[in-house]
Amino acid sequence: MDADRIEGRVRALLATAEHPATPRPEAEAAHAKAAELMMRYALDEASLRAERGERPEPVVYWERVASGAGGHARARSAACGAVIRAHGGRYAVRGDGAYRRDITLLVVTTRAARDALALLLPSLDLQAEGAAHRVTDAYMRTIPEEAFARASDRSRWANGYFRAFLVGHADAVARRIEAARVRLREEAATAACAGATRALVLVGDEERVSAEFRARFPALGRGRGQRVRADGYSAGQAAGRRADLGTGGLGGPRAALS
Repeated sequence: MDADRIEGRVRALLATAEHPATPRPEAEAAHAKAAELMMRYALDEASLRAERGERPEPVVYWERVASGAGGHARARSAACGAVIRAHGGRYAVRGDGAYRRDITLLVVTTRAARDALALLLPSLDLQAEGAAHRVTDAYMRTIPEEAFARASDRSRWANGYFRAFLVGHADAVARRIEAARVRLREEAATAACAGATRALVLVGDEERVSAEFRARFPALGRGRGQRVRADGYSAGQAAGRRADLGTGGLGGPRAALS
């Protein structure tokens, strides 16, 4: 299947996922299928290049901004980063999101992964932010006004839930994408001849991405940790996972975000 047909199918799946009338399970399945289609196509193309003795596709550096609107840049950058890692990428960050400033993700991936993420991330952002607003509003309606001494306390509580939802949603989506990568690995390991080429391509891509990342960022500082609310994180995971993948553990009342 050629690149134009793959992109057409991916865009159709993402349009289904983004449509407000699409039931949530169908939207999640559409995103997962879109990601898997692009990964399979990229792997097949890379395998053909290897079999012809051609050089592998380049490893590229690119940047993506996580908006600081509403003071949620750190949650958005963590959400984006989870999906980048699931596609085999590595990233560092510039900025800390203080005072509603943006954070920039400094990303190293294969060119095919970058092209896939350029399609998938805006769609995931749209779905996650829309779901986060809806679920947070519904959650806050269950809490009486008198539970908070000041309106600012109520807003702070809602914002904490919203941020945790974004992180939980992205973590669950990233697990689905990583599950697709694992399937590709397993298929490559068990297939004959062409499978061996695919397995070598997967290993080679990971090594090349890691080497380029180390060369660009030889002395990274340690990121400042942040903790997210367990209730919002759990709600985000429930929205972002398929039933057969499980929730993962929070390891306590709060999950760490770094």
